[in-house]
Amino acid sequence: MKSRLRAYLRFIDRFGGIAILLGFWGIFLVAFAQHMAPRLGYLAGKPIGLDAPCNRPECDFSVFWPAGKLAQAHDFATLYSPPRFIDAAGQMLIPHFPYQTFFYMPPTLLVLAPLSHLPFEIAALSWIGFCIIASLLLLRLAGYGWAVIAIGLLSPAALIDYQLVQFGMLGGALMLAAIRLGQRYPVLGGALSGLFAIKPQLGLILPVLWLGQRRWRAFAACGAVGLGLCLLSYLCFGQGAWRAYLVQGRAQSVALLGAPFDAAGEQGWGASVYWMLRSFGVGTGLTGGLQIVATLAAFAAMLLVKWRPAQLCAAAVCLNLIAVPYEYTCYMTAYGVILAQSAQNRHWRIGILDALLFLWPGLCLVISIATRHELTPLIVLAALWRTSLPRPAPVLPAPAQE
Repeated sequence: MKSRLRAYLRFIDRFGGIAILLGFWGIFLVAFAQHMAPRLGYLAGKPIGLDAPCNRPECDFSVFWPAGKLAQAHDFATLYSPPRFIDAAGQMLIPHFPYQTFFYMPPTLLVLAPLSHLPFEIAALSWIGFCIIASLLLLRLAGYGWAVIAIGLLSPAALIDYQLVQFGMLGGALMLAAIRLGQRYPVLGGALSGLFAIKPQLGLILPVLWLGQRRWRAFAACGAVGLGLCLLSYLCFGQGAWRAYLVQGRAQSVALLGAPFDAAGEQGWGASVYWMLRSFGVGTGLTGGLQIVATLAAFAAMLLVKWRPAQLCAAAVCLNLIAVPYEYTCYMTAYGVILAQSAQNRHWRIGILDALLFLWPGLCLVISIATRHELTPLIVLAALWRTSLPRPAPVLPAPAQE
């Protein structure tokens, strides 16, 4: 009786997981097509408009493109001043619109300034295309199979990233390539990880990983490339960019983290311990202290635990999400890849838990609105546990009957 019940439960888990996965993933793909198809009209001269799902021109690119323009003009007082930046962005795009503001480090401008030489809509679509192609190549060079790559490029987190015109897919692929290639070619892996000077929160854990593995050449290459990009940004944009960032940009970052939690807003897409604690009403001071504890715990786990080679990428991806206070679901693209790889390692045996973990970046905002809380760190820890389970033995065919 018990064995029959277990068989029924396994059947429900297996086919329930497949049904949930295909059903919700299909919904996400249809929504993605509905949001992105109208943007193709910009190629035919359609005027700049407000784009779904964020109701801003090309979503986050409405910050990146004006920032690149201001960097070209070396107008960093405007770039890092919220009221002046909003006014400048309105003059470039749609007037009298509440744009978000720019607070990234000057190395980010090494990407944005060249992009802003293109017309706004062409630049946005070109960036999406470049990120997809570059991510595909990086994942393939890292040794991932085509099935895992395809799933990663179409994962819920990746679909969100494309719509927001962000760095998530490229950053995730770069992180996984740095880790995998770094095991065989330490200098190359370290150099790739140094590129995260452009968007540090996407690869914050990597220097810690190199230290934990005692890969000193990788650690040195990471530092050299990172410092080189900082120096290059100084040479390209001057002292004014760094002075404005250190005074005004960092103040914006502090103000952003101190904002009240809004489940229906950006924080509802959150993926960090910081946002989770804020969603439960914890004050900014205590939240900041607990985030530091979480960051140090993630670093310690990366340094001290002897991760198996097959487990290393999953550990780094999940611990990076725990360590960084400023994380959103669009940055969980590597998370989608490691879950796909884990499913392949299990010979594509997936259950309801696997489906929910993979779908979480697309479900996060809905759950945040429904519960008024951000729960992503708990999901990330569950994913770390799931990917750490040993591989099952392959299913062998039964011997032929004579």
